[in-house]
Amino acid sequence: MKKLSLFIAGFVVLLMMGTGCKKDSSQQAPAVQDVSFSINNVLQQGGLKSTLNDTIVCTNLTPDFVSYKIIGPTGSVFTGTIPVFYIGNIPWTNTIQLPVLTATTQYSVDEFIVYSNNNIPNNPNPIVIWAAPHSSNVFAQYVTTPLDYTFNVASGQKSSVKIDVMCFQPSYYKYFGFTYFKLNQLTVRQQWFFGDFCIKDASQYTSSDYANQPNWVGTGYIDVPAIFKIEVWRGNPAVLQNTFTNDDAAHHYGDKVSVTYGDYANQVDPFIFKLYILVRQGTAFNFVLFNTWTFTDISNISTNTDTHVTEFILGSCYDPAHPPQLILPPYLNLPPTASYSFSAPWGPGTLGGYIDAVLTGIPAGYCISNGTYASNCGDHQTTINAGTNYNMDLYSSLYPTSLPTFVQNQTGKWSKINWLYNHQSMYPNLQWYELQQAIWEYDNVQWDGSTDGGVPALTDPNYPTRALQMVSDANTYGVNYVPPPGGYAAIVFVPHGTQGNATTAAIQTMFIMYDP
Repeated sequence: MKKLSLFIAGFVVLLMMGTGCKKDSSQQAPAVQDVSFSINNVLQQGGLKSTLNDTIVCTNLTPDFVSYKIIGPTGSVFTGTIPVFYIGNIPWTNTIQLPVLTATTQYSVDEFIVYSNNNIPNNPNPIVIWAAPHSSNVFAQYVTTPLDYTFNVASGQKSSVKIDVMCFQPSYYKYFGFTYFKLNQLTVRQQWFFGDFCIKDASQYTSSDYANQPNWVGTGYIDVPAIFKIEVWRGNPAVLQNTFTNDDAAHHYGDKVSVTYGDYANQVDPFIFKLYILVRQGTAFNFVLFNTWTFTDISNISTNTDTHVTEFILGSCYDPAHPPQLILPPYLNLPPTASYSFSAPWGPGTLGGYIDAVLTGIPAGYCISNGTYASNCGDHQTTINAGTNYNMDLYSSLYPTSLPTFVQNQTGKWSKINWLYNHQSMYPNLQWYELQQAIWEYDNVQWDGSTDGGVPALTDPNYPTRALQMVSDANTYGVNYVPPPGGYAAIVFVPHGTQGNATTAAIQTMFIMYDP
């Protein structure tokens, strides 16, 4: 049978009258009364409740401070914390001040909680050891002064008020009448993060905070510490709790970041960590969301076994023998929209693709600009008209889940297409139509291999093809493929305003290749 310790804490109220130069009484501030709490007469109580199974922690812990809530006669609320100190063997608190509004002013104690720092200076997770139960709850029967307990502050006389406190047991916080006790059982957890950013052209970032990093090199392809922030979201629905970043001089614009979060006991806490990295968008520099981790209670986000830091990289400039915990594909600074058009000839275009695409309406500062590009068709079952300007949204194929549903293709279409474009040397004298045929083999609607849109049939003897072999190779080697530095990745065009959950294409899905 577990025992609870019953502590009788006496409020010793020392009344002090304030004096000063007398002015018009209507303008005088009310006098204040110093109030101090003494905590004494610790008594053991047996047989309180046979089913209480918590370890009783308060008997061996020294009280360090008291949290209180006192209600005044006009509904005013006085809250705060006050340190505990000892005179002899008796714990006392420092004084607080309460207004004396009339000759006798009545107050009620609404909350009285005693904490221990468990011998940890400035402990962010102090332990509740004693508490006064409320009169409407189970534990009230074991004390003589349950809350809300009233007392008077009388002008010109001393008074003392006793209040009983009991050893607090976490699993039975509800028996005290304080539902927030559950929240007070909080563990502050910590996880470290560090990242790298592979910047293709450092000159594009000379006006960003990256240039504030020590040993910044302002030209060429470089690997720099990532400037990032992590948002901590908790609950369902999720609520933003805190944001941690290294975008400041104290972190040298790129140091590792400590992320802390509060895990409440006796409940399941869902958490979301959102990773934003500082990148260039057009000519501006913004934090862009790149990854989301989810877990409950204690983080299961993997860390480096040596450093115990979660490491990530944005780009491909890492040692494959020692990969970070999170590898993010290279970032493309794409314009959100562009005008896309083409004219004959097609099948082939003059630049080696299926057609020659003309892009217009692109502001300065992005990785692509207005001009003509070799372009290919991502599907065969829909059409696109020559001589028409299409307002298109642009997507990086390196982040396929951001594409509308009909473009994603769950067979890993885009990583395999990117693999083919980056391994053309495996197929000497590769013809334009062989690439287009292989691309159509990954179409959501199966291509039957017949002549279509100027692309010869797979069985046409006048156009020998290795398309099926290329598809087989890409299926073997191109799963989750990410282009290396100097490689190519598809930039995908879909009609502007296409919903993310769209399952069918309004026009043919077109794309161009670009070195990320």
